[in-house]
Amino acid sequence: MDRPRRVSHVLRRAVLLVAVVAASVPRSTFAQLRLNPTAAANVSPELRERLQADPFTYFRYINRAWTERVCQVFADVPHPPIVRLHGDAHVEQFALTKDAWGLDDFDDSIRGPTFIDIVRFLGSIDLVTRQRGWTDSRDALWNRFLDGYRKGLANPAYRTPEPGIVHELRKQAPMPRSAYLAWAERQMRPMDDAPPTFVGAAMEALDRLVRRDRPDIAPGYFTVVRAGWLRIGVGSEATRKVLIRVQGSTPDPDDDPLLEAKEVTNLEGVDCVDGATDPAVRIIAGARQLGRLKHDILAGGPTLLIPSAADRAEHWLNWWVKSWDPSYREVSVSDLRSVDDLAEIAFDSGVQLGAGKVVGVRQQALASVERLEYRLKKETAALIEELLAGWRELRER
Repeated sequence: MDRPRRVSHVLRRAVLLVAVVAASVPRSTFAQLRLNPTAAANVSPELRERLQADPFTYFRYINRAWTERVCQVFADVPHPPIVRLHGDAHVEQFALTKDAWGLDDFDDSIRGPTFIDIVRFLGSIDLVTRQRGWTDSRDALWNRFLDGYRKGLANPAYRTPEPGIVHELRKQAPMPRSAYLAWAERQMRPMDDAPPTFVGAAMEALDRLVRRDRPDIAPGYFTVVRAGWLRIGVGSEATRKVLIRVQGSTPDPDDDPLLEAKEVTNLEGVDCVDGATDPAVRIIAGARQLGRLKHDILAGGPTLLIPSAADRAEHWLNWWVKSWDPSYREVSVSDLRSVDDLAEIAFDSGVQLGAGKVVGVRQQALASVERLEYRLKKETAALIEELLAGWRELRER
């Protein structure tokens, strides 16, 4: 064998050896789900401490990076069903009011393949079982979620019984209205970096927009009583949000509504989802198609130019608005009393996500779940290891 052929032969063997070794090593050895630079730059010191302390909080914050990774992992799936997605479906998105319960918060709702929502919720179950010491039940809980997803696809009219944790949390005494409004005003941060006319102009534009479909709204409903920047949440902590107290239907201050005006998350550039859709439209469509909790006001806002902030340049803001319900509460991991509570939420969330699919894709989505079930679980487990590797790196900095 001459020298060039010997070299070529050696290279081929080396490539084969690398491939064999790579196949035998967990994918998490090579990959970490890290904060992208933009997200990292916008993390407040308080949130950074929370991210370092808790992998579930880290999971909530890096949804874009998670979704991009899911797109990569499942890129070889031919012709996946394209549906309306929640976009960030996880255990702590489960919420309740005095009238309803279910997954809420459709900030990242978008059209894309079914596996985005499925893997996201399975991943959240994995992390919750680790946090609460229920890891022996993880696989059964995964199956419970997928059973619910199938049930919703097969029978969209099906309604689950009220989960036990919902019943338990509803027994807690509601906050008096005056105390609720006082609490909300304490969440409002000064808007010294915004022109005095900003919120008023936004509400005038919203008034004109909403009245196209709601001419019954009382005159002066959107008159601003008080407003301020809002800095709550995990995944949306760095998102511009304004909390606004408006006059509402009567001059009585005790019935003033609260509105949250929120910057639309930019999902352009995520490979397997439709990030080009009008931002506010995709959120409203997701809430109406998949959501159970009803908001008295839910609308996309007209585009407005807002002032620069320390972390970004002046830009046109796409935003949307929803009203707050005083009885609204999100279920936290710490609220769960047992594996049974988590199983009920997992099943009910699966039902909700499955039932929200349009008629034309339900059978396709059902067949896809059956075909991919083993892989969905396997890849979720690997993705969680990648996420934990990224979280440990952040914690050790």
